Formats: sequence, C-alpha cells, structure tokens
Amino acid sequence: MHFVNSKTILSSHNGMNIYRGCTHGCIYCDSRSKCYHTPEPFEDIEVKQNAPELLEAALKKKRKKCMIGTGAMCDPYMHCEEKLELTKKCLEIIERYGFGVTVHTKSDLVLRDLELFTAINKK
Repeated sequence: MHFVNSKTILSSHNGMNIYRGCTHGCIYCDSRSKCYHTPEPFEDIEVKQNAPELLEAALKKKRKKCMIGTGAMCDPYMHCEEKLELTKKCLEIIERYGFGVTVHTKSDLVLRDLELFTAINKK
C-alpha cells in the first residue's frame, strides 16, 4: 500500500475511486486491464489520502444534486478501509451536502456505515 495526493476525485460521470488496485483477487476483474493504468502489481493499493478534501471541494461546486458512485473500479471496503476510514469520511461529506450514493462492494465492512446510508437515503 502506498499513499498519494490526487488532483481529482470525481470522474466526469460522478464516479469516485478512493483506492486504486485491489486485494480481493477476483479472476473476472476488468479493473486489472492495462487500459486503466492501475498500479503494478494490482495488489499494491494506491490510497488517495486527500480524497475527503477533494470530494468536499468538488461537491461545493456542483450546481445540481446527483448520485456519486463508488466501487466500480476498486472496492471501497477493502481491508485497509477498516483503519483508514476514507470511504466513511467521504460518505459523511456526501450526506452533509445532500447527494446520493451507490456502492459496489464484496465486503461486509459496508455494514459499519449502515447509519450513514440510512441518513443519505432519507434525503
């Protein structure tokens, strides 16, 4: 695992990847494709340590509320999330600004943030 300061956090379609690379090792994973320029080896997780700050700045600039998607490229609830809590911090920001969220994950760690999902859903 290594840490970077990223320049952006949201894609043009409001996708958010806090981590790059993955430790799940799924044989069907398309994210390993070279066209995505993911780290080598793929299991060396790149952590966007400034993700919460970047997300808050991006959401402040948005004119319309939308869904923020995460987990399409890399699971936001890998083992490192348990200690780093970057996904949780980003969910708190999403809730505070009144945006929606979609999450793709294989991890039951997602249950840790159930209260946040409930609050986001109420808005």
